[in-house]
Amino acid sequence: MIIYLDQNKWIELAKMFHGKDNSARARQVLKDYECTTREGLATLPLSSVHYIEMSRISSVERKVRLGAAMWHFSKGKTLIGYPAIVRHEFEAALAKHVPEITPGELQIIGKGHAHAFCTPPLQGLLKLYEEDVERGLLVGHEPWGIKPPAHSDTTHRENFRQNLSTIHQRNDDVPMELRENWLYATSMIDILDPMNDVRQKHQLRDGLLEELGEERLKQVLNDMPTRQLDLHLRRQVLRNRQYVPHHSDLEDWGGVAVAACYCDVVICEKHMAHMMRRDGFIPRARVEVNLEDAFTKIAAWIR
Repeated sequence: MIIYLDQNKWIELAKMFHGKDNSARARQVLKDYECTTREGLATLPLSSVHYIEMSRISSVERKVRLGAAMWHFSKGKTLIGYPAIVRHEFEAALAKHVPEITPGELQIIGKGHAHAFCTPPLQGLLKLYEEDVERGLLVGHEPWGIKPPAHSDTTHRENFRQNLSTIHQRNDDVPMELRENWLYATSMIDILDPMNDVRQKHQLRDGLLEELGEERLKQVLNDMPTRQLDLHLRRQVLRNRQYVPHHSDLEDWGGVAVAACYCDVVICEKHMAHMMRRDGFIPRARVEVNLEDAFTKIAAWIR
């Protein structure tokens, strides 16, 4: 079972792990997570979003405490990066309309930051010390005076927030009969780079997507789990003119929502859980808001 924790839930679990929350509930939650990960019943992978959010924590002490809990429970396992997921989805969806395409395999769970960021694996001397390097990315290396990575750039977060803050106005500017097409177009724009990667990989001719036509192109997006959920979330925002975008929306949409398409359980904040479950939408993952609810279906095995 793959359990994805939103960053705030990792912080909550870390408080339990370090004894800052020693309530009866915390002790039971900690026992459940310890047992299931130790026995191999559950995997708690990290994603690129977790690494990025970790790097923004200004306090080194807080960062090290959180990183220690993440390393302990994840055991260095990571969720495949978003670009690889989208490339695979697009390849598989397009193959239904272009027979010469043979989709590759997608390894959802791997090890280390390279798997999470879709970058080349460690080589040479670093490969020999891979576990130390991976752990160091979360907690640093105190004997050598190395601190965990720090990064404060919030440009992408702000751009995404601004994009959501103008979605109602941009939607209003589109003729009523074209708004559904516009919605699909906005979702497709976000994945142009992975789409081009697939086009180049299979040496697809220019104009192929246009030849598919409007309806088949929509079907391609509908057959991509992350695009299907992205479209659902955009519709939820459009239905609520009082929606106030948050700086954390990028991590929610790029982390939690993606995980909901490929993990078994996702535990996140209430507002994101509600958005994903509205209008009868059913993500692949079981979406919960409490740490203890991850084990609703397997509690009998571990207690």
